[in-house]
This record gives sequence, structure tokens and C-alpha cells, in this order.
Amino acid sequence: MRRYHQPAEVVLDENGEPTKFTAWGRTYAVAEQAGSYWEELLPWWQNEHADKTVEELTIRHFRVRANGPQCSAVVELVQRNGDWFVEGVED
Repeated sequence: MRRYHQPAEVVLDENGEPTKFTAWGRTYAVAEQAGSYWEELLPWWQNEHADKTVEELTIRHFRVRANGPQCSAVVELVQRNGDWFVEGVED
């Protein structure tokens, strides 16, 4: 998997799951979930995170199969403090 930290705009369905996203100036449709959804917490005990809420500390991961203009790939989308990123792409 190639690793990125590319900002993305993500559209969610009524269940809070991604249905499409835009990154690198292109829009991709989510065809299916390609793995489990999971969450992790930033280390709340470290001083840099002392003032943050649980929501601010939560990182959400989605692995999806996405179809783009030229190909499809498995993509790891990450939501962190309200911002979305493409963290990885596996062709």
C-alpha cells in the first residue's frame, strides 16, 4: 500500500459511511467496503492532547474499493477531528 496524507472531501450516506470522495482534483465513487471500519484514539495522556475531547482524539478508518476515472483501487480513508484524508492506496 502506498501511503499518503492527501486531504479529501468525503460524502457520507445516512449510516455515516463514505459513498464518494474527491482527492487530487478527481472524484471517486465508493463501490464497496473493502475491510473493517475501525477507530483509534490519540494518546490522551500526552501533554499535547490534554485539552482535547474524545471526539477530537478519535481517528476513524475506512477501507473501501473506489472506482475512479481510470481505475479502481482499495483506499484507506481517515477522518481526524472533522478532516478527511486519503491515507493509503492499494492498486
